[in-house]
Amino acid sequence: MNLAVHATILGFDLIDGDKPLAVYRACEHLPRSDSPKPCFAPIYTASGKLITEYRPADHTWHTGLFWGWVHANDANLWGGGWYLPEKGKYEDVPGTHGMQRHDGFDEVGSREGVACVRERVSWLDAADNVIAAERRAWDFEPCAGAYRWRIETAITAIGGPLTIGATRAEAHYSGLQLRLGPPFGTVERPATFQCSEGRRGHAEIRMQQANWVSAAGAAGGMIAMFDHPQNPAHPSRWHTRENQFGTAPLMDGDLTVDEGETLRFRYRMLVLDEPAEADRLKDESAVFSRDVGIEA
Repeated sequence: MNLAVHATILGFDLIDGDKPLAVYRACEHLPRSDSPKPCFAPIYTASGKLITEYRPADHTWHTGLFWGWVHANDANLWGGGWYLPEKGKYEDVPGTHGMQRHDGFDEVGSREGVACVRERVSWLDAADNVIAAERRAWDFEPCAGAYRWRIETAITAIGGPLTIGATRAEAHYSGLQLRLGPPFGTVERPATFQCSEGRRGHAEIRMQQANWVSAAGAAGGMIAMFDHPQNPAHPSRWHTRENQFGTAPLMDGDLTVDEGETLRFRYRMLVLDEPAEADRLKDESAVFSRDVGIEA
């Protein structure tokens, strides 16, 4: 593979030679009710298998691979409604939708065979006040039968303390999220999940702790995500459904960061053409656990 990233009017493209692998949508104009946020959509395996779904009709705020936070202080940085326990359902809450605003790239290039992107993002509340400054690092490199992502974010509270949480979602999800799409994973033909603790199936893994989780596509391919030992609440809990896959580091409670302090998350992701055995994923996890570099 010959991975490269190229800046575009929308954000950047990740390519292998002349083959597209992923599109980063940093500057797309979306409805405020979707809590606009930079995202990757589409994402393909090296052989061209589609993994993601972008803005499905039932959840238009699900935008491929994205960072989503159900609430940051009083702002909805996920999109859609909040779960209201007293009503037992989700409802839109007017005046709550914030956004994650792309402020610019500091790097779109490559270093020693690794495609690298460094990005600045601001978190805005519903009144467009900046409540956090975020630095993101995305690194992409080839590996056997796959390509590897290194994902890091550093979130600094601005203007006062920052509390991020998931209690306004029924399943308490928040964090790095992936909406799977046809043919990779749908409600009718779900992806097949496994995790580091030996559990199989999305229902058995959902809300449980694991060092890593993988999803094998119904039509081939595999995605695997790895939590880092230095992340808050490691090993992470996970949000898994037939067509959703993501970390859930706030499932056990909110996190508060004082003004000027920084919260950091780091993950690895493998995009594979064919499903990998658990031993390979265990080895990937072990190597990643020794990665202590700070890029964001």
